[in-house]
Amino acid sequence: MSRRAFLTGSVVLLGGVAAVSKLSGRSSTPAPSSGAPSHSPLVDPSAPPGSAVRSLDEVLAEAEATAGRRLLASPWSSWSGSTSEAWSGIYVSWLLRDNGVTRTADVAGLHAVFQAGNSLGSEPEPGALIFYSRGPVSPPHHVGLVTSVTRGVPQTQEGDHPFSLPYAERFVRRFARPWDDRVSYAYPSYR
Repeated sequence: MSRRAFLTGSVVLLGGVAAVSKLSGRSSTPAPSSGAPSHSPLVDPSAPPGSAVRSLDEVLAEAEATAGRRLLASPWSSWSGSTSEAWSGIYVSWLLRDNGVTRTADVAGLHAVFQAGNSLGSEPEPGALIFYSRGPVSPPHHVGLVTSVTRGVPQTQEGDHPFSLPYAERFVRRFARPWDDRVSYAYPSYR
């Protein structure tokens, strides 16, 4: 059984999103247990309410399938039309495109929208976004997707690595733990 299948099974056994949210200790209100959120903090204004059409498992499967891919000729490159800027925000918004998330490369703007929707916290959970900052007063500069959590340590998948390469040569990389300790988490909606 894969880690993702195990984690997904655990979520179901615990009663879905509401149980996971309670365990995480974050202060924001979890999505209704029906899976149809009343609103998402980062939705396309033209998207209908409850527009999260993909499950966490579907998003994690797509993320897993893209590990190691470079920006050029990637589905998120053609979706965004961009190859000359930092693209961690593009990758994450592409993964969540069917959940009403706005297409963006602006990591700080993405973080600000989740903040305005009171959907930020300090506890990792599968499906959360992890934002990296350069300090407590600096806006985030990079974002990834938490794919699993082991003993409180998030495993992530992030686009736009390593930073030493030109943008077009960077790729999607998995991390066994965050590569910096100045992080925050955002909690998107899933079906």
